[in-house]
Amino acid sequence: MSVVRQLAQAVLGLALLGHVVRLFATAVSDHQPTAPEPQDPADAGPTWVRDQRGMLPGGDVGGDAQLDESFSVRFHHRHQPGAMVTFTYYAALDLDDLATIYVERKTELLVCTDPADPGSTEQWSDYRYETVRRGFGSVEAATAAARHAAEGHLTCEADWPGLPPWESNSEGSL
Repeated sequence: MSVVRQLAQAVLGLALLGHVVRLFATAVSDHQPTAPEPQDPADAGPTWVRDQRGMLPGGDVGGDAQLDESFSVRFHHRHQPGAMVTFTYYAALDLDDLATIYVERKTELLVCTDPADPGSTEQWSDYRYETVRRGFGSVEAATAAARHAAEGHLTCEADWPGLPPWESNSEGSL
């Protein structure tokens, strides 16, 4: 019985020594960022998670072409806390053909230090505009379509690692 007890004590001693070594290594490390650990299959899920507040007012993002209020949805990166993608929809006027009303979407990639205040703590951003749908007969119809598009935008398929271009292999393009 004493041999089994001695083996058990040796195993426990080695385990304790391993923990002490890890704690010491952490204490003396230079705190340089390390590569993210591989994702645990149990933690599988979408990379981008929709903001719990749902659809938000989007503000004046369309410049002279924006005709009415805008509607936005934001997605946060699961593993990069300050990374977000915001999609903003609004009714717009084609400035080259003033009879054409359409819905435009602004897609913005953003990295910030405080997700609760992204505008004031922005470190990097990039954006693009694209036409979603053309040929509306009124500003009201286009605005309703913009609201509907934002409400229905439930997933983010952005192919972006959530890092500014100087920190990743990606160029941060949309």
